[in-house]
Amino acid sequence: MIRTAPVHVWLPGSPTPVLAGEFTHDSVGPVGRFRYDPAYLAAKNPALAPDLSLRTTPRAVSGGHGIFPLFMDAGPDSWGRHLLARRLEREVSEVEALMLCPTDGEFLTILAGLEAGGQARTDLEDQVLNAAQNGTSLGGTKPKLTVSRDGVQYLAKFPEPGDSRWLPHTECAMLKLARACGIRTCDDPEVWRLPGGRAALLVSRFDRETTSAGVARKGYISAHALMRLDLAFASPADTLQYATVGFTPQGLRKSYVSLAEGLARWCGGQEAHREERRELWRRIVFNALIRNLDDHTKNHGLLCADMAKQRWRLSPAFDLVPAAAMPQHPALSMAYRYVSGTRRGRQFTPPRLVTGIDAKDLVSAGADHYGYELAEAREVLQTMTLAIANQWRMAMSVEDVPEQEIRRFETTFSFVEALAEQFTSSSYRQKGYK
Repeated sequence: MIRTAPVHVWLPGSPTPVLAGEFTHDSVGPVGRFRYDPAYLAAKNPALAPDLSLRTTPRAVSGGHGIFPLFMDAGPDSWGRHLLARRLEREVSEVEALMLCPTDGEFLTILAGLEAGGQARTDLEDQVLNAAQNGTSLGGTKPKLTVSRDGVQYLAKFPEPGDSRWLPHTECAMLKLARACGIRTCDDPEVWRLPGGRAALLVSRFDRETTSAGVARKGYISAHALMRLDLAFASPADTLQYATVGFTPQGLRKSYVSLAEGLARWCGGQEAHREERRELWRRIVFNALIRNLDDHTKNHGLLCADMAKQRWRLSPAFDLVPAAAMPQHPALSMAYRYVSGTRRGRQFTPPRLVTGIDAKDLVSAGADHYGYELAEAREVLQTMTLAIANQWRMAMSVEDVPEQEIRRFETTFSFVEALAEQFTSSSYRQKGYK
């Protein structure tokens, strides 16, 4: 089946979108094609993305879902997919979700009907009513709501059922602590306190910009889309290979290592690429030290910094939440180091991917993949370790997290505290961290 839909884009500083071109999708293959609109080209507007350079002939993308990475993030979240499937009374494909579903419209339609008619009559309507009463739009995996204050748009994140009521306070503390560690985060995160003792995390939307003409949008692409993980389907062969050698090509595709390499096409030059790889490594280290085990590919992304020059940068860090309940062997969601195989005579050591949280691997990874020298990586790790170990309790306390809740994280932060003690020991000062 062939489907066609227009593609609109918000140009820098503009509060209204313009027609950029047309996307055609053929389910056979599948193959997607994008052609720029002649008027868009005539106006000398910038390219949409590095893989969608300006030209009069169509550009094609194949494999996976057959959708350009930039377009994949324009589709609805799981809530929107659920509403669309309900309306069509069947499951929907990725391309159908992208072309057929408005992200917010149906939610608002159902909500308007509920407000006019009173009680919810179905489970879905009950979910809509509950979301509205709790001040959310159910965006993403956590309930979220876009709010405007003094002309600036903010994202409010609410705890979901089963979460600690202090989750917004804890995440706010970690965002501020990350900023203190030299990581780019959203400006001035805060805890939004609501009646009844409820609260939400309030952060400025980094994909929005307030102009004299209104609110403009900025381009964003998730790491999941950039890395074309729609091509990374697990197979029995992958499982067998992982069981025997601990490494699969699929695992490498879904790693921080691949993300660091993939940034090269989007960052606008070698020096900019190095800068973003170094920023990525600092985020890896921070996630490891606070034991944030939810650092998956949709919790990282790129923001368009200069559309004309096609320079994209890592978006401000978000979803920095320490795990209160720790597994026996904590590991990040993605491998951050790749160790190639070696052969000595007849003995062969297979390649491996490192996900386990280990200080020596973090330092080695910084030098192997992210643009650091070993000595510099050790110094940055030490600085971040001491900052987190010394400040995490106070950071939570400042956000009014009660002492009893803070104590729940003592096991979580025991790793960084032990590492800090090692860094400040006399033996370390004499020999250095190896």
